[in-house]
Amino acid sequence: MVVDDKYAKIWISDGILFFVYKEIYEIDRQMAKYIVSQRLRVQNEKSFPIFCDFRAVTNAHKEARDYLALEGSYMTKALALLVKDEHSMAITQLYVKTSKPDYPTKVFIDKEEALSFLKDFK
Repeated sequence: MVVDDKYAKIWISDGILFFVYKEIYEIDRQMAKYIVSQRLRVQNEKSFPIFCDFRAVTNAHKEARDYLALEGSYMTKALALLVKDEHSMAITQLYVKTSKPDYPTKVFIDKEEALSFLKDFK
């Protein structure tokens, strides 16, 4: 199953759930809830390591980030976040450190490194 809607393209390949955001200026809590519902639809009650390409997102409200990190993390074995540059990486790493997710989470600029990290969690 592939979900390709206005916010993201989501699919499973080789034991990893791929989540690629489309160009979004700002994610709010309502959008975050919808996005998570689409991800869970693809997962069909199975946990996966998740590759999340966040490069096309400019900003996310704090309420949206909190939702995605807490309630929105259901069925997540591990998370690799792909960001576009060092600045985005520093900000995202700080958020990950302070939100303390219950699953292994790392931030990357390189897609292959991100996928390599997830292989141990299949």
